[in-house]
Amino acid sequence: SHQRSPTLLRRTLPPSDLGHRPPSTSSGDRRSPSALGGAMDLLIAQINTDLRSSDALRQSSALLQALQQCAAGRDVSALARTAATEILSAPSSAVCKRLALDLLRALPLPPDLLDPLLLTSLRSDLSFPDPDVAASSIASFPSLPSHLLPSLLSSAHADIAAALSSPAESLRLAAVTSLSSLLPRDDLALMCSTNPSLMAHATTWWGRLAELALDSADAVSAGAFEALARLFQELEGRRMSRLAGDKLVDGEGALAVRAQWAADAIDFIWSRRNMLIARTMVMPVESFRVTVYPLVHAAKMVASGVVNTLRRIAKPGDTTIADSVESSAEKLVGVSDIVSHLLPFLSSLDPPLVFEVGINMLALADVPGGKPEWASAAIIAILTLWDRQEFSSMRETIVRAVVTNLHLLDLGMQVLNQSL
Repeated sequence: SHQRSPTLLRRTLPPSDLGHRPPSTSSGDRRSPSALGGAMDLLIAQINTDLRSSDALRQSSALLQALQQCAAGRDVSALARTAATEILSAPSSAVCKRLALDLLRALPLPPDLLDPLLLTSLRSDLSFPDPDVAASSIASFPSLPSHLLPSLLSSAHADIAAALSSPAESLRLAAVTSLSSLLPRDDLALMCSTNPSLMAHATTWWGRLAELALDSADAVSAGAFEALARLFQELEGRRMSRLAGDKLVDGEGALAVRAQWAADAIDFIWSRRNMLIARTMVMPVESFRVTVYPLVHAAKMVASGVVNTLRRIAKPGDTTIADSVESSAEKLVGVSDIVSHLLPFLSSLDPPLVFEVGINMLALADVPGGKPEWASAAIIAILTLWDRQEFSSMRETIVRAVVTNLHLLDLGMQVLNQSL
């Protein structure tokens, strides 16, 4: 029989049988561009259908799928309006609203289209009767672009004030958590330094946050204490940087804004210290820890007179600002009350609480009228944590705290030497 030559055989076989494949349209999908486009159209249509459903599970799954497609570099901008109108502007679940917000921010939308969608959706949710919907709206504020904050906060100030005073604990907690992340930020301090209206609103909110430290709900009270602590830490960090000669980006205006807020908060804590101490005594241990620093910092600022400096920084050139009229004895009594409140917790079975209380008591031992036994009790308690495995990474902090405060010990030095 006659056999065909290998050359003829090769020409008759399809390319796939010879080990050759046509060039693919992409590394992940070998379909033609038109087929891919048709598949994306079908996928977007299906996601739109799911977003319009009232099923929270279908909506969240659709939003996750849209985010995956966006992360893969595919254009899903056609979903923007549906996500805004069906999720953000409707009473959807908090999870769906956060996913929809993430999707809108991830899409390559021009600001003139994105900004109205975000502002309209969040404003409508904030005034919604359901507190859970309003809570999810206000929780989204810290993730917004900075340029949207002035107009949103100014237009929504009444709703924010209502959220802070809401009978619903979930809404109060969401408002406290959101503002505690938002208000101490550099960009907001800069905005307030040039926007008197926004400054007035923010000052009112800080005053309300201080009052919420006395809230009956433990979570809300702890969140308010944490917000005050963050305010003090932000200002203290910038004040110490100034003393070190660093050039700060935020400028005089932002520093004055923070000084005003901090001075007002310190005055509130100092004047209500007995009520705040009583409130902290009925809080769980994990919540109690966040209350220590604000109480101690406020007491130290008053006892050392730094609060008067803050008032002058807040209003430079104002010669009518008077120093505190409290006598040294009155200040020492107030500091002693806080020390007496914290001292029993140096014997706590919760190591993080012992560390927090010990470090902060050392700060009070250094104020005018501070006693050596305050420092010795704190240092001994801190040194008991030395051999604990969970504090191995904190040994440098422990050593620094002990060495920095050796001058406070006086006769307690003998006890310290034995402990070392």
